[in-house]
Amino acid sequence: MNNKVNRSVSIKLINALFLFSAMLFLMNCSQRKVADSALSGQMTLAVDRQLGDIASSQIETFTRYYPDAAITILPSGSNKTIKHLLSHNARAAMISGEPGTAEDSLFTTMQRPLRREPVARDAIICIVNRMSPVRKLSIKELKSLFSGKVNNGILPLVTADDYRLQSVFAAGVGIDKKDFKARGCSNETELIRRVSTDNKAIGMLFRSSLDRGIKVDWIEKNIRIVPLAKEPDGISAYEPTQQNIFEGSYPLVTTVYYVYYSGDALAAGFGSWLSSSGQKAFERSSLAPYKAFERTIILK
Repeated sequence: MNNKVNRSVSIKLINALFLFSAMLFLMNCSQRKVADSALSGQMTLAVDRQLGDIASSQIETFTRYYPDAAITILPSGSNKTIKHLLSHNARAAMISGEPGTAEDSLFTTMQRPLRREPVARDAIICIVNRMSPVRKLSIKELKSLFSGKVNNGILPLVTADDYRLQSVFAAGVGIDKKDFKARGCSNETELIRRVSTDNKAIGMLFRSSLDRGIKVDWIEKNIRIVPLAKEPDGISAYEPTQQNIFEGSYPLVTTVYYVYYSGDALAAGFGSWLSSSGQKAFERSSLAPYKAFERTIILK
């Protein structure tokens, strides 16, 4: 009887040790850190918040092809995106529009130089209420409206913390930043809502912000995008379609940049993806690709 009991205890002890060893093995596997390379490793990507959706799409496709790569998105207002990179909270960043003068000077003085690669094209668009009498605007008219030279009861709106939008827009229409005058909204959603309920409001935002900011059908039905012309008396006013953005016929086209530390293997690998295979994903978004994606047609 004692032999049977001892044998039963021994078998249970062996089984428990086996299960414990298996659990340790699985835990070690799950905690295994993959070495950094162009196609593997872990990194955080800081993005201007309106680029969050397209960045997520790009990462999803990239990691499907290269499962040893793990990339986390850190979205923020454009006043913080590059700061995350400089403070090493992120190893790469995706930004809309040219970096500011202060950022550029930092890029050139750092011990580890930052590389900046153009990967897509965005646009700054003008939205108004559906009932607004405004049908088209020129760059000169926008300059007058957003420098306070002309009012006519119009309420100019921008997003308060999107300093890159303000800088790029001011430069695009020829306004000195100290003369830039507009009401600041807390985010893109608030700006779009204000325009949807006020036929005197004119809002400026990135094209990529519009789809992200519209969440309610009635809001979308109550706003419209204003075509823009380069010249006041220009017959041709262009809408910010993907083709017009890519060809540059729309007046306020901006560049989306991918910024990363030189010598960072995974950051460089993901940047290479964005500049090549990733161009297809930009074609399927509200952005325009930076370069035409090459397609091979086989004729039989």
